[in-house]
Amino acid sequence: MRSVQSSYRDRTQEFQTIADRLKKSVQSSASPSSSGAGSQPNGSRSAVSIQSEFNKRASKIGYGIHQTSQKLAKLAKLAKRTSVFDDPTLEIQELTAVIKQDITALNAAVVDLQLLCNTQNESGNISSDTTSHSTTVVDNLKNRLMTATKEFKEVLTMRTENL
Repeated sequence: MRSVQSSYRDRTQEFQTIADRLKKSVQSSASPSSSGAGSQPNGSRSAVSIQSEFNKRASKIGYGIHQTSQKLAKLAKLAKRTSVFDDPTLEIQELTAVIKQDITALNAAVVDLQLLCNTQNESGNISSDTTSHSTTVVDNLKNRLMTATKEFKEVLTMRTENL
């Protein structure tokens, strides 16, 4: 067997030298502003956590409005029945009470979300795009809830007319 000599070069020392230089470079550039840099990530984390809380609340409100709209559709279906023998009065009354409670709770939740949005906007920790987005989300939820409330009133009016 012949001895084959491989052509490699040990560059470990060069690598370690470059790594040390890079490490010193990073440390020296981070040292003077470390107090300022340390406070900014905490501030941005705070803004991120506030935005995350806003998103969670907005999502829950949107889902609540969706569920209430489904209950309204069921109530409208029941209210359209005019048969004397198959009158779902008790079910209509129960569903009406549940929808009233839902709308009241959703109104309170939207007011709380508006307050969170205002607090977030006044803090100044967020971008103008985020501020605009948050305001748009709150307005959208208000409009959806207002539409559901109007639909609820219309269904109750229709029920009264059918009696």
